Amino acid sequence: MTMHTDPSTAPNGVLLAIDGKGGQLANPYEHATDSTWTWLHLSQNSDQARDWITHHSGIPQSEAHALIADHARPRCVQSEQGLLFIGRGVNLDEGSVPEDMKSIRVWIEPKRVITVVRRRMRSAESIAERFETGHPPSSPASVLVQLFAQMIHRIAPIVQEIGEQLDELQYTVIDDDTPTPDITELSRLRLRTVSLHRYLLPLYEASTTLCTSTLLTTHTDNPNSSDEHSVLTDANLTRDQLGRIVEELAAMEAKAAVTRDEMVSQRSEQLNDRVYRLTVLAAVFLPLTVLTGLLGMNVGGIPLASTTNGFIITSLSMLGLMGATILVLKMLKWI
Repeated sequence: MTMHTDPSTAPNGVLLAIDGKGGQLANPYEHATDSTWTWLHLSQNSDQARDWITHHSGIPQSEAHALIADHARPRCVQSEQGLLFIGRGVNLDEGSVPEDMKSIRVWIEPKRVITVVRRRMRSAESIAERFETGHPPSSPASVLVQLFAQMIHRIAPIVQEIGEQLDELQYTVIDDDTPTPDITELSRLRLRTVSLHRYLLPLYEASTTLCTSTLLTTHTDNPNSSDEHSVLTDANLTRDQLGRIVEELAAMEAKAAVTRDEMVSQRSEQLNDRVYRLTVLAAVFLPLTVLTGLLGMNVGGIPLASTTNGFIITSLSMLGLMGATILVLKMLKWI
C-alpha cells in the first residue's frame, strides 16, 4: 500500500487508493466491480481529481461542488446517494498555528468512501496505517467515524493547553502580590479560543447529524462483525467529547472576558490611585506656592526682606503652613 502525504505532488491527484482489504487499486478513477468497498483519498489541488469528482464520480452535483469548494464550513448532509461530511482539524505542521484549521471533505456510500484535502491531513494518514497493522476500518462509515475521532483526538490537547494558559493568567491577575500582566497575552489567547470555537461549533452540529445517519449502520464486509454497532457508538462518544470541548471553549471565552474586565479594572484603580496621590501632593504645596509667589514679588514692603533671620522665619512659617494643610486634609479624610 502506497500513500502520498503531500497533496501538491500527488500523482494524478491520488494520495491513496485502496480497497477494504488494503489492496492497491490499479485504476483509482474506475468504479470497482467486486463486492468489497474502496477508499479514495484525493488532492483538492489536482485538476484531474477535481474534474473526476465533478463529472465522472457519480456524486450529486451539489455534493461534488462542496467537495472541491475553496471554502466550506463544517456540515453533514445526507441524500439518497450517500452522505457528505465536511470537517476541520487542527494544523500540526511545523511553523503553523493549530487554530489555522485544515478542512477535510468526505463522501461515503455503502461501498465507497472519498476523502478530499487541500493540505496534508495526519488524521487520514493514521487511518491508512491501520490497514498495515491489521486493524483496518471495516466499512466506509467506519473510515469516516475514525477520521472524525482522530481529528477530535488532536484538538483536545490544544484546547487543554489554551485553557491552562488562561487559568495561569487569571490567577496572576487575581494575585495581589504579582504585577498585572500585559493585556496583549490575554488578547492572543482569546483570539485563539474564538478561532477554534468558530469552527468547532458547526462541527459539533454536523456530528449530531452524522450520528443520526443510516449509513453508520450499513453492514460490513464481515457478516459476524459488530462494527455497525461500534461505529455508531464511537460516533456518539466522539460527538459527546466534541460537545464538551465546545462547552469548554465557550467557558474559556467568558473567562477571558472576565479576566480582561478585571485587568482593566486593576489598571483603572492603579491610575486613579496615582492621580489621587498627585492631587494630594499638589494640595499640600499649593499654599506654599502662593506664599513664595507673594514673597518673591519685586516690590517694596516685602516682610522680613531686611531682616537677617528672615529666611529662617519664612522657612519655619512654610513648614507650619504645610503641617496645617496636612492636618486639614486629614480632618476632611482626604488622606
